[in-house]
Amino acid sequence: MSKERVLLWIRGAAARTLRGLLALLWLVLAGCGRYFGRLRDVVAQAGAETGLLALSLCVNRSIHLLERLFWLAVVISSVIAALVLSRLQLERYFSSPTVISVDRDYRGWNGSLPAVTLCYYDHIDSFKANEYIQEVWNVSIIDEDYFYFMDFLYAVVNATAGNYAELAKFAEDVRFDQIDLYEMIQRVDRPFEQVISSFDAGFQVHVQRVMTERGACYAINSPMSTVLSGQPVAYELMPQPLSCQYGKQQCYIRMDLYESTGVLDVHSPFEVSATEANIVALHKSDEITASFKVLETVASKNLRQLSVAQRKCVFNNEETSNLKIYSKSLCLARCRAVMALEMCNCVPFFYPYVDGPSCNPAGFECLLDFKWPIWALHICKCPSTCTEIEYTMQTVKKSSWGVKNNEEVASSETATSSFRWDLIPPKVRMRRDVVYSFEDLVVSFGGVLALFVGVSVMGLVEMVHVLVHNLLLDVFTLLRLVWVRLRRCWRRDDHKREANQHHHAHAHARLHDFNERLSLAATAELPPFDYVN
Repeated sequence: MSKERVLLWIRGAAARTLRGLLALLWLVLAGCGRYFGRLRDVVAQAGAETGLLALSLCVNRSIHLLERLFWLAVVISSVIAALVLSRLQLERYFSSPTVISVDRDYRGWNGSLPAVTLCYYDHIDSFKANEYIQEVWNVSIIDEDYFYFMDFLYAVVNATAGNYAELAKFAEDVRFDQIDLYEMIQRVDRPFEQVISSFDAGFQVHVQRVMTERGACYAINSPMSTVLSGQPVAYELMPQPLSCQYGKQQCYIRMDLYESTGVLDVHSPFEVSATEANIVALHKSDEITASFKVLETVASKNLRQLSVAQRKCVFNNEETSNLKIYSKSLCLARCRAVMALEMCNCVPFFYPYVDGPSCNPAGFECLLDFKWPIWALHICKCPSTCTEIEYTMQTVKKSSWGVKNNEEVASSETATSSFRWDLIPPKVRMRRDVVYSFEDLVVSFGGVLALFVGVSVMGLVEMVHVLVHNLLLDVFTLLRLVWVRLRRCWRRDDHKREANQHHHAHAHARLHDFNERLSLAATAELPPFDYVN
């Protein structure tokens, strides 16, 4: 194919495309005059199908123009009002669909007894400490540095999240940089034994040694404290706390201690020790009986159908904030640990369940410079749990056995301290419930549509069907007209091109014949050749 023919074909294709676009534009302009008439017919059909008289009146040409405009304004204002109220109902569903009500049917209630976190005052084993110092630093009791290392052990064991200044004093000593403080506490800590009894002799109260923000402690009747060990645990496999039926049983737990004293924190069994609200100091030979009021918040079953943002609370078995098992106190403690990691690139040994390098004394000095965790208490925010149990100390009775003579001093090794905590049966509890569910949202939509528009779901489906059907019908008709026009244009151009090609071929043949004749005539007039001997 020659270059001239290619250019000719391109020029023809461009001309055909331009004529097709002009034909399409002509069809659109021609259809604009009929568009409003078609739209009027579709609206009238939709009003007849759905039973909405206002739609039919808006396009009824037999009534006055002002009356049609009036009905049009009524339809537009009704649709706007329906949309505004529907948006308000949606905002209510997503922002505050729950309510907290008061439940007073107390006769059949069952409740859990409080958990106790017991932290001993002096819980370092001297024999284990001597072995550890000898093994790690090769220092014995006769060396002059022995008491320096012993002071370091006491500073670590007695450190808490709120008081670790003594530990930070050893920051300059490089011999402590590679020491795993959590592992060291496990090796030198002295185990204690408690005798636990309760109103239910057949129930084994769960006791576990845990690491808290107060140091190494013992958690009694506290299933949530199993998370503090740092080992993965499933919520379904957690031990259950001791529970009782209010009003029909005397609900109590008694704990006897031998040769030891400490501080007690009474809290919910589904939280960990993190507050100072119910702190009780237990000294040697003390006998303490404490009674607690309980305010419980329960959740309805359909509350789980809502998202966390809607109900503004989290269930204990839901995973959030990188916690497999959730509690508010555990979430706040993890937040403080993460802030320590961001500030000083280490995690204090109080949080074995948080991943990250463990802090050495230099790391604690860094945290002390940042005044951790004082300012973290105001920054960390965590959602509440959907089920809560709050205990308030109502009465406390304390008695102490005095040591009067040397004979009693000799027998004081067998003296015990005891702590008994019981519950006052509640008569009120709180209940989280769904006051505006998804079903209520659908019903409110139906009420708004019926009130302002006067249409049901079936009416909406019929209206959509009429509009879509007529729209598709008009689109297909327009496409068919455009296709017919374009085919006619293309056929006309093909006929013209064939005629031009035939004309060019005929002209070329005539030119060729003319050239042949001219050649023969020139040859006949040539002079004869002269031969030279």
